[in-house]
Amino acid sequence: MPSFKNTSLAGALGALGLAASILPAHADTGDYGAFGGRPGMTAVVADFVDYVTHDPRISVYFTNANLAVLRASLVNQFCMLEGGPCKFDENMKTIHQNMQITQAAFNALAEDLQKSMNKHDVPLTAQNDLLAKLAPMSHDIVTK
Repeated sequence: MPSFKNTSLAGALGALGLAASILPAHADTGDYGAFGGRPGMTAVVADFVDYVTHDPRISVYFTNANLAVLRASLVNQFCMLEGGPCKFDENMKTIHQNMQITQAAFNALAEDLQKSMNKHDVPLTAQNDLLAKLAPMSHDIVTK
């Protein structure tokens, strides 16, 4: 697996993860509506999956992925995280345990997500909210 390098995004995601970890458990910071509800989430995820599968830094991780299942899972995950009516209960550690994902690959994925959210004019506050909720998951996803 190639070595990836992107420390500035890693720091930003780390800071966002810290912000998410200090929010009260009852705080409703979801921005489901800012994404345009389920149709907006679906559009963001469709482009996001297209970006990651064509990103030379990380496309290898998606070679054998069932992209329809991946898209559906991500829509449900993002929807739930942003306060929508979706359910997502998959174990991130189990899903990613044998993939040898590096921090740089995780950061590249986050960049591709930002690119997709920007394309769909998701407000920056909503983008930051979702990224802050995803960043702490790196502990379960990054295994190399």
